[in-house]
Amino acid sequence: MNKKVKRSLSVLIVFFMVMGLLAGCGQSDTTADVSYSPGTYTAEVYGYLSYLTVETTFNDSEITDVKVVEQSETPELFTLVENQVPGAIVENQSLGIDTVSGATISSMAIINAVSECVDQAGGDASVLRANKIEKQPGEAEEYTTDVVIIGMGASGFMAAHNAAINGADVMAIEKGASVAVSNGVKVSGPFAVDTPVLQAQDSKLTVDKAFYHMMDYSHWSVNAALVKRSLETSSEAVTQLMDMGYEFKEADFRFETPFKGEYGGFHLILNPLEERVNIWESTLEKDGVEVLYNTVGEKLITDGDMVVGVEATKKDGTKVTINAEAVILATGGFVGNKEMIEKYFSGAEINPAGGSLSTGDGINMALEVGAVMDKTFGICGSEYGGTNTKASRSAKQDKYDQNTAFKFGVYGGLYVDAQGERFMNEGQMVDYPMSFGSESIIRNSPYYAIVDQKFVDAMKTQGLYEYTREKGAPDDWTIGNYYKGKILTNLDADLEEGIKEGWIYKADTIEELAEYFDTPNLAKTVETYNSFVEGGKDLLFDKNPMYLSEIGEAPYYIIENEFSGWSTIGGIRVDASLRALNDDNKPIPGLYVIGADAGSLFSTPYYDIPGSFYGLAIDSGTIAGKETAAYVLEN
Repeated sequence: MNKKVKRSLSVLIVFFMVMGLLAGCGQSDTTADVSYSPGTYTAEVYGYLSYLTVETTFNDSEITDVKVVEQSETPELFTLVENQVPGAIVENQSLGIDTVSGATISSMAIINAVSECVDQAGGDASVLRANKIEKQPGEAEEYTTDVVIIGMGASGFMAAHNAAINGADVMAIEKGASVAVSNGVKVSGPFAVDTPVLQAQDSKLTVDKAFYHMMDYSHWSVNAALVKRSLETSSEAVTQLMDMGYEFKEADFRFETPFKGEYGGFHLILNPLEERVNIWESTLEKDGVEVLYNTVGEKLITDGDMVVGVEATKKDGTKVTINAEAVILATGGFVGNKEMIEKYFSGAEINPAGGSLSTGDGINMALEVGAVMDKTFGICGSEYGGTNTKASRSAKQDKYDQNTAFKFGVYGGLYVDAQGERFMNEGQMVDYPMSFGSESIIRNSPYYAIVDQKFVDAMKTQGLYEYTREKGAPDDWTIGNYYKGKILTNLDADLEEGIKEGWIYKADTIEELAEYFDTPNLAKTVETYNSFVEGGKDLLFDKNPMYLSEIGEAPYYIIENEFSGWSTIGGIRVDASLRALNDDNKPIPGLYVIGADAGSLFSTPYYDIPGSFYGLAIDSGTIAGKETAAYVLEN
């Protein structure tokens, strides 16, 4: 019998419906006299991945229509934005409306574009921004289920599926507006062993080969039993996704890795994003998993030493209580929590590339009930380039309509720290941007890329592949194939944009360049570096000579890069069954922690195995789903 029971939806909710407050908000008491020059006005603002062109139509006193006429945002997410934001602006005559959780930047782009149109029409956008919309919470809701999952990313989705097919009644809550906000539906693919895909091509990859490499790489600093079990589960996890409708092919990823060719284990996902979202939604529906979206877990419910549910809040302020026999935390780590980043990464500047909703909710809830943190903390870094809080178009995806000057942060040239000193073998950022390269960058963020005009011109005309091939890159240069044909044709405009925004500076001397970001030792560093270029050998860090380029031809450029990461890796200590452990290393009954919230799966640096983060996420979800179902049925 389905045990999900909603115990309280009262006449008050009906009243709100009648009053037209179904969206959970009503207009504030703020009223203002506004006037416009009637007509339709257009503004262009950069969103998350692209420019948005927005038309706003006015009569003499109101906004009558808001229409997005051009954009190239993530379609599955932008549909949510387009369905909510323009209508809310018109309905409430306000720019103080809610954004779509998980698509905040796209939402704000529309709001900012309308703000520009208001100014064009002779109105006062500040008045509309001040007209905040008051949220009207509904009456508290209460549910009862077997297993509740907090977070619907890759690990949470697989946990929900496996708990449900093994006989448990399952509910979930998700902070975002849809499963489409999850990085888990967008990633390239998982690393896995002994899957149907690999069996069909007589792969030589074995669990033991992958396991012992990961142990050597991590110096056995991770939970060996859990990593071994995860690798053993990886075939089952991938097979389940295939049964749902996923299509994979084994492919050599673009970065250096020991697992390629006949030992390859990276499974490239062939389904477009829209299909993936549909697969997730249809699977959850088929499994009978009810997901409460726009809902944030806040506190675990305990009964003695057992965890028996969660207290949560919907976006409109409605309080939610879910009673359950087991709770699975899958909230995606804490890359979006600046305080936690400062605590666990020594104050490093780390900007979320795709996990701004991942604010450590699950980790902090677990700590409050006696769980403990494991000792390993790392970052799954963004491979597409740096970012900067001053920039309007940071590198977020593999898109060359973002500011291409950020590519200098991953192209392997001269990088310096805040003192103007070299701090790494910069070639690691080309070959291993998500593992070895990331660790040095995290420690020294913000870091500064130094280039001269000759290198800039080469990137505009040749691109990194042809330029580096001329400098001796071999035929089997792994990353080279990825960079073939990718020429930074818009670089001049991108550099000028960065200069205007304050994260790039251009000068005719190195000394002047050093003054702008106060990098006092830069001139000496450049002199020494150029001597290495002339001699053909990096005497400091032994960088591959093909990545050595003279800083010789003025003008010179300094580009300030802040580290950009997909997710933190490090969190709650767990055992081989993903049960959260207390300070006596005893499991907390009823509490399981998976994916990026689990602290015992991942090493630092991030494994040099493309797809390992996603692979271990779906593996851990598969394990925890089965474990919680067994726990519920036994109790």
